[in-house]
Amino acid sequence: MLAGRPVTEEQLAFLAPKVTTKREVLDRLGSPNVIWDDARVFAYNWEMRQGILIWAVGSYAGGAMGAEDIPKRYVLLILFDGQDRVERFERAVRPGSMSYGKFIERWLKRSPGE
Repeated sequence: MLAGRPVTEEQLAFLAPKVTTKREVLDRLGSPNVIWDDARVFAYNWEMRQGILIWAVGSYAGGAMGAEDIPKRYVLLILFDGQDRVERFERAVRPGSMSYGKFIERWLKRSPGE
């Protein structure tokens, strides 16, 4: 675990489209990391270690070496309808090269299940 608090599949069991309210989401999952009011989206994010990159530069006498975590960026996105009920949700992996905003925009444009 590198950052944030993971949202497990078991924690998602209470989410039901057209049934679960925004208040219930806040009560069960707490405050989201990102609230996008215009699109009615909550985003919860966390990072887990995907691997470790070990590197070395230089020669035996004058080199440097180190190790760095390779993160995997998870996000739980929840879209609410006009009545503050869950419309859809998805637990996904955000590519490190993609901004948070762009990732949410693409998710909103996709059809559920894509």
